[in-house]
Parts: sequence; C-alpha cells; structure tokens
Amino acid sequence: GGGGGSGSEDDKPEKKLGTKKLKKLADKAERKEQREAEMALLAEKRKQMELELEMRKEEEAKREEEERLRKEEERKVREEQERREHEEYLLLKESFAVEDEGQETLDEDAQKNLLLEFIDFIKRRKVVQLDDLGAHFNLKIHEVVERIESLQEEGTINGVIDDRGKFIYISEDELKSVAKFINQNGRVSISDIAAASNRLINLEPTES
Repeated sequence: GGGGGSGSEDDKPEKKLGTKKLKKLADKAERKEQREAEMALLAEKRKQMELELEMRKEEEAKREEEERLRKEEERKVREEQERREHEEYLLLKESFAVEDEGQETLDEDAQKNLLLEFIDFIKRRKVVQLDDLGAHFNLKIHEVVERIESLQEEGTINGVIDDRGKFIYISEDELKSVAKFINQNGRVSISDIAAASNRLINLEPTES
C-alpha cells in the first residue's frame, strides 16, 4: 500500500499555493489603494486648479469693470467739458452777433473763425491798441472791452488794459512767473510787481 503515503504528501503544494494567492491579493489591494490615493491627489490638484482659474476669472472681471467705470468717468468729464465749451461759445457768439441791419448775420463757422482771429490777433501783437482792435474787427471800443473781459472771465486770454487804451496780453507762463515772483518775495508793492513785470513779461509782438 505505497499509495496511501503519497496521498498525504499532496497537501504541501496546496499550502504553498494558498500563500502565493494571498500575497497576490495583498499586492492587488495595495495597488488599488495606491491608485485610489493617486486619483484622490489628482482630484485635489484639479480642484485647486479650478479654484485658481475661478479666482483669476473674478480678478479679470473686476479689472474689466474698473476699466469700464474709469472710461465711463472719462467720457462724462469729456462730455461735461464739451458742453461747457459749447455754452461759452454760444455766449460769445451772442456777443459777436452782427447787429447792423444792412449786414447779413455771419454763419456759425464764420463767427467762430472771427473769434479765433480776434484771440490770435491779441496773442500775436502782445500789446494792442483797443481802437486798432476795434478798427480791425469793425467794433466799437466798448464792444472790444466787453469782448476782452468776456474772454478773460472764461480764462481764454489773460492780460491788463492800461490807462492809455492798450491791452497787454499775458501768457500762462508769464502769469506763472509773476505769481512765482509774488510768492517768493512775500509782501510786494504794486510798483515792485510793475518793475518785475517788465522783466517777466515780454512786450514784443510774436509776429514778424
């Protein structure tokens, strides 16, 4: 009966196989765990990226809104400026209206050009006789004075009318120089300013 002994020997390989199978299952479980951990990490990274993207989008939208508001504000300021300039022009146009019945009323462009010519004439001459100005633009002395005062109120031109019937045009830069002189010297008399003005204000015409 040698067969009986060999029957009990057959148990060993089965035991070995069982251990191998267990190790294989354990490895499989470990790999699954690792894969799940990697997946979780990837999901977390993706979530983080989406969050950053969302934040970037929000910042971009905020920037765009700020830019839109800034442009809107600039547009309002520009429109307000244009409206003011138009109103000033209309007021000047009224003062420039030709009242002589025999003369046709100038159109808008011609009046605007005449006004610009009037301003340019003063700026180029620097010192201009009021009666010369009146003769050149077909205006009475009091109309010339009114026009100059109106332009000064608007800040289009600066200057002084002296007692000899002359208008002395003072540029922005010259005006700043006089203001600087007064600030630097504190209390100054009219004669001091007059003396300094001769130095600070050019009285020569700018035309040849």
